[in-house]
Amino acid sequence: MFSEADRKVLQTALIAGGIALLGLIYYIWASVNPEITQLDKAMSGYQEDLKKKHAELEQVKKWEARAGEIAAIVQQLEQKVQRVPKTAEPGEFFRLLRECVRRTNMTDIKIARLKNVPMGAYDEIPYTITCRARYHDLGQFLTLVEQHPQQIMRVKTLDVSNDAKRPSRHSVIVQLATFVFTQPFPKEVASK
Repeated sequence: MFSEADRKVLQTALIAGGIALLGLIYYIWASVNPEITQLDKAMSGYQEDLKKKHAELEQVKKWEARAGEIAAIVQQLEQKVQRVPKTAEPGEFFRLLRECVRRTNMTDIKIARLKNVPMGAYDEIPYTITCRARYHDLGQFLTLVEQHPQQIMRVKTLDVSNDAKRPSRHSVIVQLATFVFTQPFPKEVASK
């Protein structure tokens, strides 16, 4: 069907076409390969970003699952912030202290304000209270102070000594501290 000359022409054309095809494939590979490499790098970067976003999403889901617990903690913190005095003026502290003393049977009470202690966002305001009290009254007073619903106060030091003349009444020196914000008071809490 094909002559010998047609066969050689066809063979040469096929070889030339094969070489041209290989050249075209090489050209495409050489020109497209850097672009493919760049796209592969970009894809791996996107995949890492996607993994990070999935990890962040999982964290958000975990926090969302704890929304009730977080809301309870925020509510507790807001209640505690309400108990922090808004000024360093001693008037309110003295009123609350008088209320605690009135509910106990402590006598010979003397109060001295000490120097404020800076603590960063707030200052500690220490007071020294010298008095005479029975153990029961002292315990009741300390409980009233530390669990006061209107202001955060804590006992820093407590010194009790026995008096030989009146063994039922003890000399007591209590150092109390309350706190005041030194930075602007949170607006959400200040408005309540």
